[in-house]
Amino acid sequence: MRNRGGVMAAAFLAPSLVGLVFFSVIPIIGAFVVSLLEWDILTPPRYVGLANYAKIWTEVVHGDVLRQVLGNTLYFTFATVPLAMVVSLAIALLMNRKIWGVAGFRVIFFLPSMTSLVALSIVWRLMYNPDYGIINKVLLALPFVHSAPGWLADPHWAMPAIILMSVWAGLGYNAVLYLAGLQGISSSFYEAARIDGANPWQTFRHVTWPLLSPTTLFIFTMSVIAGFQVFTQIYMMTGGAPTPQTSVYVYHVYSQAFTSFKLGYASALAFVLFLMILCVTLAQLSITRRWVSYGS
Repeated sequence: MRNRGGVMAAAFLAPSLVGLVFFSVIPIIGAFVVSLLEWDILTPPRYVGLANYAKIWTEVVHGDVLRQVLGNTLYFTFATVPLAMVVSLAIALLMNRKIWGVAGFRVIFFLPSMTSLVALSIVWRLMYNPDYGIINKVLLALPFVHSAPGWLADPHWAMPAIILMSVWAGLGYNAVLYLAGLQGISSSFYEAARIDGANPWQTFRHVTWPLLSPTTLFIFTMSVIAGFQVFTQIYMMTGGAPTPQTSVYVYHVYSQAFTSFKLGYASALAFVLFLMILCVTLAQLSITRRWVSYGS
């Protein structure tokens, strides 16, 4: 029976494993091989060993473009993640209340997460248009506003505009995760807090927040990974312009591969990104292990 169960398990797992091998493992190995080559698609590839990685190090130490790209990526990530988490938690706390119509609000807030990010980027690009965009029309209708920014065309406002759009697009998903965490907290904790005379802030500080720590860790980790990999908004809304204010790491990889046709260098950049995300994630898990509580 044990052997029969193993065969059945292997049969059910086989389709997923075959897809994983052919569409993930083999392409990753192939990309690493390409990272050791100098190849522009048009001419035969030439083996250069670790020269592409050495070039990346030189660009980081002595160049300007790659450092700017890394800075933009960090700016986007560490501005988007905390803001999105705070707003998502606030929305989840409101949606967790027993009020009329709350189910409808849950659906409304989650709808952006079900929409293609490409479509959302196009809509927000139109909204940010300085001539006919609805955002500037609303701003200029206010009595104390006399001029509105150029948003995506303005070097000072382009990245904040993309950050605002990204926060809005991810609110629904994070809020639903927080809502699931809130509903998983036993009511006995809140009853004990009320008996002890805790006010709402003390209840949140000493009951809700600690018991939401596993959810917070998951959202924080996945949000940081997504922040390092941001691409669609940049590609659809600015194309890295105004150069290089919104050019981020993955967009730089794309440009090197499909605009400059430096496939070997682009593959090396991709593997460096993988190593950066791996190190940041391991550091997150190591640091946050001290304050994450799984008791509920």
